[in-house]
Amino acid sequence: MGLAVIVFLGQLGMVLMRYLLGVGFLEIQDAVNYAFAALVALSVAVSFDADRHVRVDVLRQRWSAITNRRIDLLGDLLLALPVFALMAWSAFPLVKSSWGILEGSPETGGLPGLFIVKSCLLILPLLIVVLVLHRFAGLIRRIATR
Repeated sequence: MGLAVIVFLGQLGMVLMRYLLGVGFLEIQDAVNYAFAALVALSVAVSFDADRHVRVDVLRQRWSAITNRRIDLLGDLLLALPVFALMAWSAFPLVKSSWGILEGSPETGGLPGLFIVKSCLLILPLLIVVLVLHRFAGLIRRIATR
């Protein structure tokens, strides 16, 4: 929620300053861009954890809750886990390089710290992998206590 407020207020401030006062600040633009990138990347993990991600519910309505849970688990293990593991694996060199040079804004006079934002490319898949493993561990725990 905090990042969304930062994005909204920053963008609103930039628009008002540009069109009412005729001035613009690259630092505010970079801050809005960084906050938006982090917001988008990290909200994927939040929606995944809350089970609010996009799915096709046409068939789910006809199936029992147990069948839906089984399909969700299979989807997590066979789709989400490999896709996000591949994302982490492929993003690692980019993030490592960015940290190595302490990458900043590509704009002259922009904010430093782009390397921190790029770290979301690793944080997101790692969060998803942890969430999938947590769900799988919960299933194993439920089966073991029966």
